Amino acid sequence: MSDIAAELGFLRGQELFQIAFGKNEIVFSLNPDFISVHCPVEYASGNGQQFEIWSPGSVLQDPAIFRLLHTQIASFAMNQNEDLKLDFTNGDYLVFRKKPEANGSYQISCGQEVIIV
Repeated sequence: MSDIAAELGFLRGQELFQIAFGKNEIVFSLNPDFISVHCPVEYASGNGQQFEIWSPGSVLQDPAIFRLLHTQIASFAMNQNEDLKLDFTNGDYLVFRKKPEANGSYQISCGQEVIIV
């Protein structure tokens, strides 16, 4: 886990410029990197309540996620379950909940390197 977290330092300062949805995937486009998610995504605005905003096979639960467009990732944290929390400069945050016993819950590209969790 700590090796993965160390590799993610490049995320700090990245601007989110596009959010794309598919039936079983949501993609957060950074410049020029991206995060492709195949697991539940939780969202909270500033001091609001955290809730599941999207999961594979379902529709977007709330358009508030678009508040993240053109904001930057201020910090990130990964817990022992390899859930990834991204804090944005506007005070909102996302949490990618890794599926238990599964690889490929989310992947992060950084140039030619792809990190699969």
